[in-house]
Amino acid sequence: MPLLALIAVTAVWGVTFVQVKDAVDVYPLFAFLAVRHAIATGALAVAGGRRVLTLGRSGFAAGAVLGGLLGLGIGLQTAGLERTTVSSTGFITGLYVVLTPLFGLLLFRTTVGLEVWAGVVLSVVAVALTLVQMGACFAGFLVIALALGQLEVPHGRTVWGALIVTGVFASALAYLIQVWAQRRISAARIAIVFSLETVFAGIFGYWLAGDRLGWLGWGGCVVILAGIVLAEPTAARFLRSLLPSD
Repeated sequence: MPLLALIAVTAVWGVTFVQVKDAVDVYPLFAFLAVRHAIATGALAVAGGRRVLTLGRSGFAAGAVLGGLLGLGIGLQTAGLERTTVSSTGFITGLYVVLTPLFGLLLFRTTVGLEVWAGVVLSVVAVALTLVQMGACFAGFLVIALALGQLEVPHGRTVWGALIVTGVFASALAYLIQVWAQRRISAARIAIVFSLETVFAGIFGYWLAGDRLGWLGWGGCVVILAGIVLAEPTAARFLRSLLPSD
């Protein structure tokens, strides 16, 4: 059951590439992101609102910083999605697998084996911290949308469908499922399952968005996916070795 739930999460993440691309074609980008994260914040507040008080000042500050970084990443990803295909965005997003060990080395002087340079660092945070992150994203996108004069009431089935799926299912519910599944499935298996996000993005991009990348484009996607699948178990084992044993 946990495995099927995680696969469903990656499928939702994959299909949201199509939904978001369609939505931002007819609704302002930063307004969409602000409303999306307002929905996600509200949904998470139901499950973890009281836990925010347990974070303390340092925990709240950490969540706010992480939320700023998360917002920057999602903002750039969505802006890129406006300008390229769903399939390309999905597979390029998978390159975080390559970049994570690099930033670990540059910022924290964390050295790992050569095979992990294409690995993913699987990070599951507590509900309260995630709630602060979502709130920080909402606040940031709201300020930008107001400054650009983009904020307006969402309208139409396309926009509302994308907002509900991304806000409730792809953000709030997805994080809760990760926390639940992490207690029941090994980190290595979760890492492999999460690589399916790029696969689903390619499938839905082909099926729903009419993406046709050609042999060169799909060949590059296959290479990226192969690197992810080969390296993720090793990265997960490395992460487990850093955790204190019971």
